[in-house]
Amino acid sequence: MISSIHVLLIDDHPLYRAALKPIIQQLAHSVQIIEAASMAEAFKIIDQNINFDLVLLDLTLPDASGLKTLIPICQLLKDIPIVIISAIEDRKLIAHAINGCASGYIPKSASKSEIKNALTLVLSGSVYIPSVVLDVSSANPQQEEVQPVSLTKRQNEVILLLAQGLANKQIASHLNIAETTVRVHVSDILHLLNAKNRTEAVIIAQQNGLLDSNF
Repeated sequence: MISSIHVLLIDDHPLYRAALKPIIQQLAHSVQIIEAASMAEAFKIIDQNINFDLVLLDLTLPDASGLKTLIPICQLLKDIPIVIISAIEDRKLIAHAINGCASGYIPKSASKSEIKNALTLVLSGSVYIPSVVLDVSSANPQQEEVQPVSLTKRQNEVILLLAQGLANKQIASHLNIAETTVRVHVSDILHLLNAKNRTEAVIIAQQNGLLDSNF
């Protein structure tokens, strides 16, 4: 577990902020959470030059909404992972956010365990994509035909856990194997699926029906 982190939580709903805080506290031994209920408050906090390790951002605030909320935060806090936590579950908006500067997108309908796993994954340097984006059932029917891919039983187990947002260490613990072995499996999966990263691998796996038992 990480020793200490500073988290900026930007959300105008005090009850939801209160519900998130116990989950965030589980991410490290020492966690400092600074809250803001608007963009104006967030800007004042950012001006204090605090070294944040993670930013949680609601897309709907009193003084900004949508991607207009995300862009200025990204510009001010470069190289700091920004995770959107929003009630909006529009696939196109989520894709734009991820393709932009967001390191993750967590629907407010997500469970506590899903939120924790997603944030742990982001803090490990990866990107978290929710299942609503991975669901390709509503995608363009004229899209390019997906080539069939076959994975071993263990590789299937690993990709299913990757899709849940688990980091390598968590996967190793879950499968009772070494973390180095997990890295090898992930590398093999990326190669087999012709994916550039874990996020793309999960998307391709979903397109090939490899996650049907999990979503």
